[in-house]
Amino acid sequence: MKRFMLALCIVFTLFILTSCSETTKVSGVSLAPETVKQDLSEKIQGAWTLEKMDVGSEANRRTRDDAQFMIFILKNHYSAIRDLTEGSAQRSFAADAGKYEFDGKEVVVHHMLSAFGALGSMTFKCSMEGDDTLILEPQYDKMEMPGMGSMRPSSSGQMGYGDMAVRYVFKRLE
Repeated sequence: MKRFMLALCIVFTLFILTSCSETTKVSGVSLAPETVKQDLSEKIQGAWTLEKMDVGSEANRRTRDDAQFMIFILKNHYSAIRDLTEGSAQRSFAADAGKYEFDGKEVVVHHMLSAFGALGSMTFKCSMEGDDTLILEPQYDKMEMPGMGSMRPSSSGQMGYGDMAVRYVFKRLE
């Protein structure tokens, strides 16, 4: 319970500290690549909750809707808290917060605070369906874990333990 409260405090502290940053609104309807990138960059900002996630390798893929995951995306910062524990196992959560980069197709999160040991970065393919559905697909082969060297999952997310998430579908909370 103490860990949960600490992680929750970290998430909301980062959210509050960065919520004062100014947001630029695009009023034009130009289809230039930079405008499309900026439009999507603004669209991904907000509070999101997990609707479902796909896990496993291509041969063993399945969809889960029992996981809990919230992510807050601001102009340059993010914070996330999640409990991906399956079934009746003892609950276990993780939280992290930091900065992110977005190039219009991929989001790279750079962990600054984390409830798990290795700080580093994680890359996700990013897309949206409408204005209220955010889709993130982990790119495990691009993961940076300081001190872990070449120990990485394959691009399909296979590891020696459990099924890795390969697609997250979030719904906007706002």
